[in-house]
Amino acid sequence: MIKYVKIGILDIMKNRRRFILFISILMSVSSVFGQVMKTLTGTVTDLSGEPLIGVSIVIKGTTNGTVTDIDGKYSLNIPSENKKATLIFTYVGYLKQEVLIAGKNTLNVVMKEDDKLLDEVVVVGYGVQKRVNMTGSVSSIKSEKMTTMPVANVSNALGGRVSGLVTQQATGEPGNDASTLYLRGNKNPLVLVDGIESEYNMINMEEVESVTLLKDASAVAPYGLKGANGVVLITTKRGGNSQGKISFSYNGEFGWQKPTNTPEFMSAADGLRLKKLAYEMDGMNDEANAITDEILAAHEADTDAYPNTDWVKNYMNTSNSQKHNIVLQGGNDIIKAYVALGYMKQGSMFSDDQYYRRYNVRANLDLKPTKTTTVSADLGFVYDRKRTNASSAEAAMTNIYRAKATEADVYSNGLPAFQSSIGGSMYQTIYGGGDKRNENNYQNLSFSINQELPFIKGLSVKGLFNMNRKDANSKNWTYPYEYYVYDAANDKYNKSELQSDEELSQSTKINAYYTVQAYLNYANSFGKHNLSGLFVYERRWGGTKVNYSARRTRFDVLIPELNMGSKDNQYNSGTSSAEAQDGFVFRVNYDFAQKYLVELAGRYDRTYQYAPDRRAAFFPSISLGWRISEEAFLKDVRCIDNLKIRASYGKSGNPVGNPFQWSPTYTVGSGYVWGTGTPSTVSGLYESAEANPHLTWETVLKANIGFDLSMWNGFLGVEMDVYRDLRRDKIIVPTDDFPTEYGIKPSQYNAGKEERYGVDLTVTNHTEINRNFSIDNSLVFGFSRDKQVDIAESMGTYSIPRFRRTGKSASQLRGYIAEGLFSSQAEIDSWAYQSASTRPGDIKYRDINGDGKIDNEDETIIGRTRVPEIMYGYTFSAKYKNFDVSLFLQGTGHSDFYMGQDAKGSSDRGVRFPFKNDKPRKDHINSWTVDNPDPNAKYPRLSTIEGMNYVTSSFWVVNTAYLKLKSLELGYNLEQRLLKKIRVDNMRIYLNFYNLWTIYSSMPKDFDVENQNYNAYPQQFVTSLGVNITF
Repeated sequence: MIKYVKIGILDIMKNRRRFILFISILMSVSSVFGQVMKTLTGTVTDLSGEPLIGVSIVIKGTTNGTVTDIDGKYSLNIPSENKKATLIFTYVGYLKQEVLIAGKNTLNVVMKEDDKLLDEVVVVGYGVQKRVNMTGSVSSIKSEKMTTMPVANVSNALGGRVSGLVTQQATGEPGNDASTLYLRGNKNPLVLVDGIESEYNMINMEEVESVTLLKDASAVAPYGLKGANGVVLITTKRGGNSQGKISFSYNGEFGWQKPTNTPEFMSAADGLRLKKLAYEMDGMNDEANAITDEILAAHEADTDAYPNTDWVKNYMNTSNSQKHNIVLQGGNDIIKAYVALGYMKQGSMFSDDQYYRRYNVRANLDLKPTKTTTVSADLGFVYDRKRTNASSAEAAMTNIYRAKATEADVYSNGLPAFQSSIGGSMYQTIYGGGDKRNENNYQNLSFSINQELPFIKGLSVKGLFNMNRKDANSKNWTYPYEYYVYDAANDKYNKSELQSDEELSQSTKINAYYTVQAYLNYANSFGKHNLSGLFVYERRWGGTKVNYSARRTRFDVLIPELNMGSKDNQYNSGTSSAEAQDGFVFRVNYDFAQKYLVELAGRYDRTYQYAPDRRAAFFPSISLGWRISEEAFLKDVRCIDNLKIRASYGKSGNPVGNPFQWSPTYTVGSGYVWGTGTPSTVSGLYESAEANPHLTWETVLKANIGFDLSMWNGFLGVEMDVYRDLRRDKIIVPTDDFPTEYGIKPSQYNAGKEERYGVDLTVTNHTEINRNFSIDNSLVFGFSRDKQVDIAESMGTYSIPRFRRTGKSASQLRGYIAEGLFSSQAEIDSWAYQSASTRPGDIKYRDINGDGKIDNEDETIIGRTRVPEIMYGYTFSAKYKNFDVSLFLQGTGHSDFYMGQDAKGSSDRGVRFPFKNDKPRKDHINSWTVDNPDPNAKYPRLSTIEGMNYVTSSFWVVNTAYLKLKSLELGYNLEQRLLKKIRVDNMRIYLNFYNLWTIYSSMPKDFDVENQNYNAYPQQFVTSLGVNITF
């Protein structure tokens, strides 16, 4: 009787292994015809003698095979003449074995566990640790999981892939489509590339080895005053020991992009019909009668006099993208190298001559001149260019929402038309009228030496120097363009020119930062006692060396150079700045028999931006772990690979407020009048704000409890964390009114408190059905919610519970609560008074204070924040022989959006009120009308008068939870026998679909739920065809 009976889980193991057994039998061909066969039998066990169920056994070079039964036994027919046959034994979580039969009739095999699951190494602050021994809250993802999406930057590959992280991509504009990161609800965590603060969204995805999120106090403690919002560590690839062989690989991809969601506007005739109905309902019969059937028929015919322009169709088009990467890597015992060259281009949906291009070069070199010395040199170069014409992407999208269907775009003779709704020519702003170029040149150079000290076992020192520089240059050239206005009465096209001067704006900004790090590392074991530690001194300094801008107007000769502009009204500006920070980092790890784990970590930090006596602070942490799976009472439970509980507590910081607020600051002002008789006006300095010598950084107390579970040799993995953060000393901006006579703005001060709590969960599964078929699943979930404990709220709102912000989440939506639509005049008369113009079909609002009227005293919370409290993702991948498939589902929850304005607070562009820009959407046909008196209509009473229906209320609040099939990829690896003929090691072709399908969303279907910005460049549905080749 096997040991699983003793621990009461035999049924679980039987069911799982029987399932593997069943699938394996279906996938195997185990009969050979036309040969003399002999039967080979045997038993497969583990090192302790326990039988293994479902072990795959295959004759090498054939598909003839079987699997072991519930007692670990097998029986296999072998061709009798094949005396040199070899059997291949494979099983999940165990090392593969190849055993020569050598004429035997019985062959028993003992399989050894594959310890790589327990030996996994994770990048942490200033070093690496074995995952099994970690006591902090850390999530990580490997590059192969991220490169299944054709994204231009790292931030867009992380949302829903790692627990605790929320990403928001506000725009799909080429070169400007990076996501904002929220780690455990905290915006903009510290991001480092190979341990250095860098422009991480400019990195080529091909260069990335892994991304690690440091979330709790223990994990972020080494980063001191910058660790409060969490830390993201991006590690680039390095060369390995390939016994001197250098591998060469190429990855090429071509894609076709089209907007995922496009606004659906009414045609010119349909929009006028809707407006005619609105006039009639408003009792404006003269205006309604002016919209005749003849006019409607003329717009339907789409003539130059009566256009019917589809602005979305004309300008939101399909575009192309491509990327190419060449990688050389390899090495030996002395030298290892990784070199990558990358090129990427994203086209614009507006026109072919608008684009974003990026060139990447990376070279990571490791040299080992002696057995104890390692020298590393890392070089990273990036150059990118973004080009548009006169109109930016955002301005072009705004014009698409403003330009009317009743206005011509380009006349039938090809001449560009003028649109009064946008004050210009859409065609000319897209295809002409200027040239805007933005270029960035980025250099990252690192050099380090690591020296092991042989006189003390486990002791080593390391020194590192890094230079990080970015040169940003922009050149925006605009000039008047020609357009035409059609004179229908005389059938003429009158030429005109935009009344503006030529203008050239140019700027250059150079940022350079330098970092030095000095390490002392120690790691050693004393029997069952394992001790490791590090001490680091780090200093970072630098700033903006040059920040220069200039503008010129009125060019006699249209050459876009500053010296060709007018000498009058010249504008020049230039600034520079410098900053510095240093800190002392320590971390000590101790464990007994890899069972009881302790970590102490911290950083003593100093920064320039606060008063001299407040520039330094210590940020400590402690974390504990207990590997219960190593205890005697669980040692024999063989289904559990690792079970660990852990807890941490500590303090981290966040530098807030502008530098030097501890000292009086002065601003240059003009218009000071001096003298008598003939006074003169001069410039002078004035103190702009009160000094606060007590201002300092925020501190965050972080507490975290979690557990890690791995079962059945990696078949199932679970990581879960529960956390609570208390943020103190938040910056408070005084809101009280100060008399003008005070003469100066009051200073900011530290007083705010915020609490944040949440849950992170990761569940993984790896199943090897047989040697040809494997499946991987991953589910990631994160929840985070904040509570404003103290925001120095004024008594005017604090004293009224429904107005109170203290004790609630930040940035919640406030307004009236909508109770539906009025169905009759009688209902209006019996309801609280709203306005004299209220009619049936208008929105009715809740009278919260019961005073019989609707006013600002009835406002309350009507929705959650825009940033989701929940983000989750599900990843599925499978490999069968040479085929592979992967898909990724991404979703969010607990967030709302007020449709009355976009994410930047701008107007809603007529999304609610159909005649805001005289450009109703198709959806507005669902408005309340006399012919459609639906009390549940999607839009209130149709009217040309904006009225009270469009004040802020819950009627216009939409739940922005969504679920998307974000990515789907299909791949095929070509047969090795074919590739050998052309001297290729591997070749894989693949087809990828990105932003494929929005499965669920309550947002109007013509808006992307992620953007939440009506004039943002839309997300793109991308179809990519690519190839990976390795030589």
